[in-house]
Amino acid sequence: MSKVLIISGPTATGKTKLALEIAQKFSGEIVSADSRQVYTGKNLIHGKDLPPNPKAQISSLKWRSKNLKYYVVDGIKIWLYDVVNPGEEFNVSFWKECADLVISDIISRKKLPIIVGGTGLFIKSLTHDLSTINVPLDRNLRKKLENQSPEQLFNYLKSINEKKADNLNDSDRHNPRRLIRAIEISLAPPPLTAKTRAAGEKLRGGWGRRYLQIGLIASRDFLYQLVDQRIASRISAGAVSEDSDLAAHPESWQSMEHKIIRHQLTWFATHPPDHWFYITKPSWQSFALSYVDAWYNESSPPS
Repeated sequence: MSKVLIISGPTATGKTKLALEIAQKFSGEIVSADSRQVYTGKNLIHGKDLPPNPKAQISSLKWRSKNLKYYVVDGIKIWLYDVVNPGEEFNVSFWKECADLVISDIISRKKLPIIVGGTGLFIKSLTHDLSTINVPLDRNLRKKLENQSPEQLFNYLKSINEKKADNLNDSDRHNPRRLIRAIEISLAPPPLTAKTRAAGEKLRGGWGRRYLQIGLIASRDFLYQLVDQRIASRISAGAVSEDSDLAAHPESWQSMEHKIIRHQLTWFATHPPDHWFYITKPSWQSFALSYVDAWYNESSPPS
């Protein structure tokens, strides 16, 4: 059974740095699971861990007529940066399609796929059957609903799928985008939903993969400090050339990143990895490497 490592957790915890070290040790390649990094440009703003003036390599892997790219950092390939241009449609279903292509390719070359990112739903799409991600967008429906208030959308959802509505958390009940998607899925014809579910189950069952998900974590206040330091560093590195307005207002940038951290902490609190590593503890990197080594070589993991 092929092994796939996942390194998850909030932004600024050092996931890619750890992944590069693990990739060097276990002959691995990195696959980004970040909903912002799939878009071309804004390498500094979106936190792509790349050297200055990086050059993408074009692979032979095709996704929806596009050749997927990769970058090489310290001799390690990093995939699924720059998949689409800004403004192009991209969602978790598309990411899953790309990730499956790349993971299969990495495994075929006898290397270890290392999934790295903080977009929880991307990661969950690998390890769970999320058949509804393949329910297509209904542009006509979205046009009809775009001017509805969250309350109106929620009431409509409740009228067609009471169970789905009752299971939404408070944040989702006030999020028009997520309410519209829930309505879209609820209105999908039953044969389509059944078909996508069957396809999803077959897809996951056919890969024969063994996942290990580890997570990097720290207190919220410590993460805020890390991300504020990173923003200052990126402004010094030239982020103004990518987004002059954001770079000129670091407080707004910090506020945006803090909000992302809060969202990630909420997600991972209810979708935890197999093991957390607290990055404020001494020698956490050594413990993480030992834990991955034990899993990879199928020996007893350290306590």
